Amino acid sequence: MAFGRSHLIALVATAFLSRAFEVKSIKGKLAAKGFFPPILPKQERVAVKLNIQSNKQTMLLKGGGVSMSWSYGLNYAVGVFLKKTNGIGESKRAAKFAHGGVSDKIHSYATRARYCGIVKDFVEKMRTQGVKRVNQLKEDHVANYLRGKGSWTTEKTMKVNMSALTKFFKAMGREDLVETIEAHRNSILTNAKPSGQAVPFTDPERVIEKLRKPESKAIARIMHGCGARIDDVPKVVNSFVDNERSPGANITNIMIKKSKGGRDRQLHFDDRAERYEMIREAAVTLNNVIKEKNWKDIKAEFYHDLRLASDHWGETYSGAHAFRVCYAQDRFKELMEQKGMPERDGLQIVTEELGHNRVGMALGYITR
Repeated sequence: MAFGRSHLIALVATAFLSRAFEVKSIKGKLAAKGFFPPILPKQERVAVKLNIQSNKQTMLLKGGGVSMSWSYGLNYAVGVFLKKTNGIGESKRAAKFAHGGVSDKIHSYATRARYCGIVKDFVEKMRTQGVKRVNQLKEDHVANYLRGKGSWTTEKTMKVNMSALTKFFKAMGREDLVETIEAHRNSILTNAKPSGQAVPFTDPERVIEKLRKPESKAIARIMHGCGARIDDVPKVVNSFVDNERSPGANITNIMIKKSKGGRDRQLHFDDRAERYEMIREAAVTLNNVIKEKNWKDIKAEFYHDLRLASDHWGETYSGAHAFRVCYAQDRFKELMEQKGMPERDGLQIVTEELGHNRVGMALGYITR
C-alpha cells in the first residue's frame, strides 16, 4: 500500500508526540518519587532564578567594569587589581578629593609597575604556602609576610609595600586585610631599617669632574643644574630636542613631562643663561649616547662611576639624589641673597622647581 508524502509526515509526527508524552509521563512518575525536582509554574521559576542571581551577587565584587569572586585564584586577582586601579591619564587630585584624601587609583606608570611587582611577590609567597585563592587569605598570612619583609628592608620601602597591598586588598573587597595592615603598621615600621636621606655633596663640582664617562658627567650636570630626578634626566634631554625643533625661538625653559606622580613641571632660566647653556651641552652629549645605548645600562654605569668619584674625594655617598639636594640648597640661597626674595616666596619657587606640592618637602632638602 503506497503512502503519499503527507501520510509519511503524519506518521513521523504521531510517533514523535507519542514518544514525548511517554518521556513526560516517565519524568512525572519519577518526580513524584523524588527523583526530579517538581516542575514549577513560570512565576515561581522566575522568583527562584532571581533569588539565585541575588545570592551570586553577594559573592561578586564589582568595580572598574570588572567582577571578581572571592573564590577566584590569586593570579587572576592580580589582573583584576591592575584593571580596577588603572588611573593613568586621570586627575590624581580629583580622585583624592573624591575619596577623602587618598586616591583609589594608580596614576603613574612607574608606581603601577612597582605596585604590580610587590603584589606579584606577595601572591608568589602565598602560593608557596598553599594559598591559591582570594578566600583562602587570612590575617596571619598578611601580617607574617609584612613582618618577614620588614626585618631586612627599609622603613620607606615598607611604606610602599603596605600602600601597594592596601590597594590590592581594597580592589578585592578584603577590607579585613586592609585593617590588618593598619593594625600592624607601627610594629612593622619599628622593626624595619631606618631610611637613609640623600646627603648633599660638600663640593659637587669636583665630584662631577672626577666622573670617568662623558655621559656620567652629563647626567650629573643635568641633575645639579636643574634639580631633576635621575629618571627625569631623559625627559630634560627630550625638552631640548623639542626646543631645537623651534628654530628662531628664544627658548630658555626646560619642560619635564610626566615626572613623579604624572605631573609636568617647567623651569625658567631667563636670568640664568649660563646655567641653561651648560645643561643644554650636557643634554646634547647624553642624547648622542642614548641613541646607541639603553638608558637602564647608562644609569647603572653612572651609579658605579658616581660611587667611585665620591669615594675618591671622601664624600658621603647617598646616591644621585645628592645632586638634587645640592640644587635645592644653591637655588634657595640664590633667591634669598641675590634676589632679596622673602623666604616664603623662595621656598615656594624651590618647591615647584623640584616638582613637589608641599613647601615642607623643599624645606627638608634645604635644611639637610
